[in-house]
Amino acid sequence: MENGIREITLFEHRFWLQILGDHSRFILNSLSPKENSFVHKANEFINLFDDLLARSRKSISNENLHELNYKSYSAAMKIREFKLVILCKQIEDKIYINLPPTFINHMLNELEEYLTILNDLIKGNIPPIIDLHLHLLWLPDGSGHAETIASTLDMTQKELIKISKEYSKIFTDLYLRTIEYKGYTRTNICEFEALRKHNIYAYEVMNCFKKFLKELEAAVQEKKVLGTIYPLMLDHMYREECYYLTKLSMISNIEAPNCNPTKPRIEA
Repeated sequence: MENGIREITLFEHRFWLQILGDHSRFILNSLSPKENSFVHKANEFINLFDDLLARSRKSISNENLHELNYKSYSAAMKIREFKLVILCKQIEDKIYINLPPTFINHMLNELEEYLTILNDLIKGNIPPIIDLHLHLLWLPDGSGHAETIASTLDMTQKELIKISKEYSKIFTDLYLRTIEYKGYTRTNICEFEALRKHNIYAYEVMNCFKKFLKELEAAVQEKKVLGTIYPLMLDHMYREECYYLTKLSMISNIEAPNCNPTKPRIEA
């Protein structure tokens, strides 16, 4: 395996396997104790993705990396089915879980991005990075993050709630613009000045939001902010925004963000 694709493969695993481990924790923490089978399954996924993540962080031969690719793909497909069952039951109001359906749906969007990347890596191809695709995935995700923060802060935290809702609106507006720009590419013009400006603005706003997340995480840990959101959720959001900005910087004339999307999760 060439060094270039090997480094990309390890980067993707170290980011995504941790993200899926986070998802498993969020599901577990949100399930009612009545949902015994789902609680058991969520615990299994935590152990599975933690094990795969640990493997990706060790010195690994090319042969073992190929094996990790296939095992990660299999694990991702299994949790995809698990999330789909949860979403189905949510739609039909047949499960007790304290996560809204769109939160689960966004988890599925992220998971399917990892599967797409894995498909390329397993074939020995470097996954393409396309600015519009990044925006279509991560801008609605960022909007969802901001809405989640607004809805889980105590009602006394009105300034922070207002800021979160403002970010959500900006990300939604940028997402809608992205949809239109995606349509423009039917002309076979895939690079144009308005899109370059869009990339820069999306980067700047998301970078500000990333800083907001880090400050909020510290405030929550220090008990200076009240609400039901917990530090791991904010840390998870931070790593996802960092990944988005890192990928965007790889294909744009934009400086790489000062962060590491593969950094170990906080355990607080």
